Amino acid sequence: MSDLFSHSTPTAPDEDNDEEEEALLFARCSHPQSEGGEHPPAGLVGKKEAAERTKSETTGTLKDELPLLRDAAAHVPNLRRSHLTYRHLVISLSTSLVIGLLVLYAGRWFYEHEIAPKLQTTASSAPDQTASAVKEALAKADEQIAALQKQVDVMRREQLLLQQNTRESLESISTVLNNPKLAPAPAAAASDQQGVARMAEMRPDISPTQQEFIQLKERNRLTAYADEAIATGMRKPLEVIVEYLRDPDSKHLHEAAQAEYLRAVRSIQLLQREDPGYRLPVTELFKDQNIRDEADVKPEALLKLLGDYKQTWEVRLRVCFLLLGSNLPETNGQLTKAIKEDPSLDVAKHAQLALEQRIKKRFRIFDIPAIEEWSKSQKK
Repeated sequence: MSDLFSHSTPTAPDEDNDEEEEALLFARCSHPQSEGGEHPPAGLVGKKEAAERTKSETTGTLKDELPLLRDAAAHVPNLRRSHLTYRHLVISLSTSLVIGLLVLYAGRWFYEHEIAPKLQTTASSAPDQTASAVKEALAKADEQIAALQKQVDVMRREQLLLQQNTRESLESISTVLNNPKLAPAPAAAASDQQGVARMAEMRPDISPTQQEFIQLKERNRLTAYADEAIATGMRKPLEVIVEYLRDPDSKHLHEAAQAEYLRAVRSIQLLQREDPGYRLPVTELFKDQNIRDEADVKPEALLKLLGDYKQTWEVRLRVCFLLLGSNLPETNGQLTKAIKEDPSLDVAKHAQLALEQRIKKRFRIFDIPAIEEWSKSQKK
């Protein structure tokens, strides 16, 4: 920095022109003319000419040197200025970098010591509060659900009791209507004497609307029995429908019972509940015997399985198929018994199919009277 300011400041172009003019003026003044227009003496004229010659040489020398001085003066400051600008740029960048690092360090320190602990405290306390709030809400919800469940249970119990009472009342009314003899007798004979307790005779008085309602309920009951027989394949619901068909006091339901019976039997006839690839689990059924395939099972063992209702219906159904090749005389009788008594309608259906193939005779599905008549004719 001291080297930069030790050099003299360059002169501007206007100052160079002023110096040139002063030099010319000084040269003129150094050779003054004589006053009053008189010519100077010869010696003076010679000196004057010599002075003018010296002045012209000096002026020419000055004019030749002035452009060089101007160029030198013009180039030197440019070099100094560019060097100074570069140093200023380096200094400013270094200062800015140092200040930025200081600001960054201060910001990081402030974040680590002031902001981060507060954020950690808030983050740690917020989940605890949220978890406690959620637990309380769940506990209250469980209590409300338990209370509602108790109310629903009570209402359901009352509804079931009401339905049971209504069903019993309707059944008793229906029984009395079908058989008036079952009407309860009065507690005491009617008497016209004063002071004697008496009770009016129990006579059912049912309107036509109530009668239709009772019949509709019985009709729905028959439909429910048929639906149960179709859905489960069990014999018991179908037997209840047959009882309605045979009951002489239920003549108003005979047609409905017959329709539901045909619907259930037709569905059983068309449905295929068994698996076509099912085979007897001989290793489980005959653990003590060395039997590996169902074809090795003897007909006596098959008949025993057919009469064992503790076995699954799939096992008994498969036995009906395997009895097609049985040569035992009691095979047809066991098949007939399965048609009449097996709890599964699917087993009874396949027992009838096996019997028909063995005797080469067809029957209507579950036509037990015709099958029994044929069986009696074979015994004769």
